Amino acid sequence: MWRRADDDLWVATVDGEYGGMVTRLPDGFHVHDRYSRPIGVASSFAAATRLQAPSRSGAARSHRARPHHVRARLGATTGPVFAGPSHQREKTA
Repeated sequence: MWRRADDDLWVATVDGEYGGMVTRLPDGFHVHDRYSRPIGVASSFAAATRLQAPSRSGAARSHRARPHHVRARLGATTGPVFAGPSHQREKTA
């Protein structure tokens, strides 16, 4: 189900969970999946929703059930992605 969240933002929900989004920018409708990864750019909202097509297939459910482990980099933080580079450390005496 697609819901308009703002003038240029639509959000998809699938089974009550975040399913992806579409944002309207000057060059087209940018489509992102449920992990907010870019999928593509479409010329219309209808074409963008066809690119996204959120669904919970059996494969998607089984993937969701498995834990996803990510290795942390040395010096990495658990803060938001937009916080800037976390791989640089200050030198101390």
